[in-house]
Amino acid sequence: MSLTNSHYDPQVGDYVVWEREYWGGTLIDEGWVYFKGDPVEPKRGFVTPSRYITIETNVRDKPSCMYSSGKPMRHKKIHTLLLCNESEWDQLKYIKNRRETDETKEIHS
Repeated sequence: MSLTNSHYDPQVGDYVVWEREYWGGTLIDEGWVYFKGDPVEPKRGFVTPSRYITIETNVRDKPSCMYSSGKPMRHKKIHTLLLCNESEWDQLKYIKNRRETDETKEIHS
């Protein structure tokens, strides 16, 4: 399934392609939606922050090391994330998702 339109509302677990123009040509990034910000209610006297998602474009192993406290590392991976503001969501192309349906969960149990 491929979907590109201004009504696409990305969700965590969607795989997307973000194609956009810039002064040097076209940029194409793709990856999994890793985080989606909640809508923020406007408050008088404050700037309302824009909503955004982050797209995980790369994951690699973290080099093995110890904290100065002597404790082992808790996180084993380094995630490269690309920020995409809500005003740019219409440039995203939905490819697929990795969320399991209830039927899929029953089959794998």
